[in-house]
Amino acid sequence: MRTKSTVLVSIALAAIAMQGVFTSCSSDESVNTEKSTGLQTLKVNLSPISRAAVYTDPGTTNENTINSVTIGIFSTTGVLKTIQDASVTTTTTTSANITTSQLTAGDKILVAVNAKAGTFAGATSETDFENKALAIDDALAGGSSSATTVANTKLPMFGTGTIALSSGSTTAFESSVDIYHMVSKVTLQSLNVNFATTGAYNKATFTPTEVFLSNVPDQLDFYPANTISSYSTFATYTNLCHGESTVTTNLKSYLGTGTPITGFTPVNNTLSGLSTGTTSNWGASGSKILYLYTMPSNNTGTLTASRLVIKGVFRSDGTDATKTTVYYPVNINYNSADGKAVDGGTAKQIYPNKNYILSVTISSKGSDSATTPIDPEAATATVTVKSFVDASQTNIFN
Repeated sequence: MRTKSTVLVSIALAAIAMQGVFTSCSSDESVNTEKSTGLQTLKVNLSPISRAAVYTDPGTTNENTINSVTIGIFSTTGVLKTIQDASVTTTTTTSANITTSQLTAGDKILVAVNAKAGTFAGATSETDFENKALAIDDALAGGSSSATTVANTKLPMFGTGTIALSSGSTTAFESSVDIYHMVSKVTLQSLNVNFATTGAYNKATFTPTEVFLSNVPDQLDFYPANTISSYSTFATYTNLCHGESTVTTNLKSYLGTGTPITGFTPVNNTLSGLSTGTTSNWGASGSKILYLYTMPSNNTGTLTASRLVIKGVFRSDGTDATKTTVYYPVNINYNSADGKAVDGGTAKQIYPNKNYILSVTISSKGSDSATTPIDPEAATATVTVKSFVDASQTNIFN
């Protein structure tokens, strides 16, 4: 969902005689680079606008929730004037308010939503502000390492704008700022099996036991994410963060469903079906859709690309005598038909503010490891993209 926030900046210049230097009431850091001539108040009206999804998305409202706002103001030459945590009030709209001084038309505003307190301390320039990072727990789980697959109400957002004088005014300023999600969303819209009637697995069944993300970077930087071409500050790849419950290193519960699967109720627990018959569907609409949040990533390597992994029990003849645990590692932002990205960017790179919607069809036995890609794929995915932005792909594992 492309979350747009309209920022109206109303700056009132009070005729207050002051001696010395006015000190801002910032809870983070405040720097005034010019001699103060009076007190100014800045009001930022934030109005998140939900985007239309290709399905009923149970996470949209929570994803737009604004809990905290940090505002950075810089001169036209990039000199820091102030960085402040704003007070946030919500009535019919949400507004953020700070008190400062010496604002000028043309000043640049950087607005960070739902950042951890103190994130921007020490920043002295726009670049410093944008290079501040959030750890994975703070970005994806709001500081909790025990979150599950429910919609997160503390997802970080970021946007920039420029102050301009309001029409007909010499003291009131305004600005319009688009604010974008800094994380990405991966939605498993549907999961089907389609075994050939004449193949080795014409009686096979598959029972999903866990769905999780693998190879997720452990932090993200704030950076304008309004388009794919403008976003280049991917966090350094340092950890393999997994959501599989049996993993003891870098286990992040919010990266997966856990086992037994929680936060999602499938239509059918066990999937079986032939190409000439009815294909069983695991979950297809409304609350039956499973979604997880992930970090932007530019890793495209065989062992480092971020993937959605479907784990389960495969019975090659439909009986327990042949059951085995298998994995289907699904590449994200990847069209298996032509090897291209589904969102117009680089294949297998995951960009912020995207919702990668996957429809997966299984027609063969999976891998014995979550980190071993299937070649040729035993599942293929169809992916589309829109703004949180949805990016859909279809995967067929055959």
